[in-house]
Amino acid sequence: MANYLIYQAYGSPDILNEALFSILSYLRQPAGATVLVYTDNPAHFRAVLGEAAGVAYVPIEPAQWRAWRGDIDFVHRVKIMVLQHAAAHYAGNLLYADTDTVFTQSPAEIFDLISQGQHFMHLSEGRLNDGNSLNRKINRVLQARDTPALVGGPISPATCMYNAGVMGLRSTDAPLLAQVLALTEQLHRLYPKHVMEQLAFSVIWARQGPVREAAPWVYHYWDLKEIRPALAALLAPQPGQSLAKWQARAAALDLPSLAEAKARFRALPGWQRAVRRWLGRGWQLPAHLLASRPG
Repeated sequence: MANYLIYQAYGSPDILNEALFSILSYLRQPAGATVLVYTDNPAHFRAVLGEAAGVAYVPIEPAQWRAWRGDIDFVHRVKIMVLQHAAAHYAGNLLYADTDTVFTQSPAEIFDLISQGQHFMHLSEGRLNDGNSLNRKINRVLQARDTPALVGGPISPATCMYNAGVMGLRSTDAPLLAQVLALTEQLHRLYPKHVMEQLAFSVIWARQGPVREAAPWVYHYWDLKEIRPALAALLAPQPGQSLAKWQARAAALDLPSLAEAKARFRALPGWQRAVRRWLGRGWQLPAHLLASRPG
């Protein structure tokens, strides 16, 4: 079966640059997959990737992106629609990655496990009843007496919430995507939070068997928006630069280490963070990245 690595990247140049950086990290350690970029701006990618073998673009107009948000006007509903489109048009193993991801090793094993029927998400974020505060709030809503019947039945407090920054499935799983879509819309109407599509994926995937974590292969730096100006500077157009040089430039920027350093600082008690900031030792990007500007 063919393998496909899928991105949705449209609108903001920051999002396009994140996708470019992620694709470059994959191309350093490829797994024989076709990279499918659902985008409204293929030229932004070609300026860096050129006509790289194995990278293809699925042009999507702004009106279609808006339509894919649906009646609930939910940005993450778009992810489900992209996967439905891919499942209908590209037969094989599908690996979706958010733009703010980095491949730390080749995903060849992920594709092999997907071909065997495994379903992937990025990383466990704990159970609904004893996970983070948002998980617990969602659980209270779901367990309320007036909660309507949900697609597939009640959602247990012991349900594990997985981050949806990475998704793995086969194109033949299209009927499951229809269930994810229906459950997402129900959940979002019930409690309109930004994680409702990942809860729907977590529930539907778990009903098929154990959910596999993609974290050993992919790092998701969702809490490092400060890096965007540095990415813009790194990926600013440089006519004539080879793909190998673009890859070398990207490889020199260790986003996982930067994100982990920020996470360690944020995990400190509030008083320690305050003292460190007062001493000028609060977390920030290294000086050379803070000085980065596009152009």
